[in-house]
Amino acid sequence: MSDWIGGRRPVVEALAAGRQAARLLVAHSARPGPELNEVLAAARAASVPVETVDANRLRQLAGFDGHQGVLLEVAERRFSDVVELLAAATKRGHDPLLLILEHLQDPTNFGTLLRSAEAAGVDGVIFPERGAAPLSAAAVKASAGASEHLLLARIGGLGEAAHELHERGIRLIAADQDAPLAAWEADLTGPIAIVVGSEGSGVSGAMQRRCDLLVRFPMAGRIASLNAATAGALLLFEVVRQRAAGPRLESGATPT
Repeated sequence: MSDWIGGRRPVVEALAAGRQAARLLVAHSARPGPELNEVLAAARAASVPVETVDANRLRQLAGFDGHQGVLLEVAERRFSDVVELLAAATKRGHDPLLLILEHLQDPTNFGTLLRSAEAAGVDGVIFPERGAAPLSAAAVKASAGASEHLLLARIGGLGEAAHELHERGIRLIAADQDAPLAAWEADLTGPIAIVVGSEGSGVSGAMQRRCDLLVRFPMAGRIASLNAATAGALLLFEVVRQRAAGPRLESGATPT
């Protein structure tokens, strides 16, 4: 079995990450320039053969139009598990920061969240095997290749994964507009997994009950909620901000 990665930046990132590749397909009509040259140079450096094909063939293989004239055939992805994700945090010497994606349907949102997760330095992303957008070529393209630098755990049951995380001392946190605390009022330090729900209904009731904390983003405009990818990115970077600021002082404490 093989997967396809389309888009010039995703192809370069996949090759830079050492993804095993069988061949690079380039459309006859691909516009030349620095980006295409970078793709071809990366393929040469990785000893990946290059074939020139019709653009329609690329679309048929990729299943979407955003391939930018290049398509990389790679070995089927090896997925991680919760243990491996937590081991990555230990190796990096910090408290775990994970992202749980609960039944996202839009591959663009999926990819955008992977891009935000990689930028925030998460130790891994957990998502379900069924009932959600797959890690398709379109999702990889939306991630700008960030998916190739992330540990990804495709899990049969998110409830079981949440239970395992709790047993290992990880707090689950999600956004909910009815939560009493704003995200920046809450303590988001320590071992954390950020949960992002589906685009239509948000985090499910069952997953909310598994969460240790719900936080909100105050809205000053007329729109009552944020896009799932935006809310997830804001939460991730609020964790990053609080970690950079250091431990919070207890109420009434003074610095020494």
